[in-house]
Amino acid sequence: MSKSTLNTLATIFGLIAGGSNLLGSTGAINHATAGTIGGIATAILGYLVQQPAADEQPQAPSPQK
Repeated sequence: MSKSTLNTLATIFGLIAGGSNLLGSTGAINHATAGTIGGIATAILGYLVQQPAADEQPQAPSPQK
C-alpha cells in the first residue's frame, strides 16, 4: 500500500479507537462494546503502522568490501 493509504487507514482506525473510548466513557454505548471496538481498532492500527509503504520497501544490504 502507498504511504498515503497507510496514513489514511491509520487515521481512521485511530479515530474509531478513540471515538469508542469516548462514547463508552460518556455512557453513550456500554463499556464492554466500547472496549471491544477499541481493542479491535487498536490491533488493526498496530498492524498497519508496522507495514512498509509500497514506495518505501526495504533495500537489500549492499555487499561489504
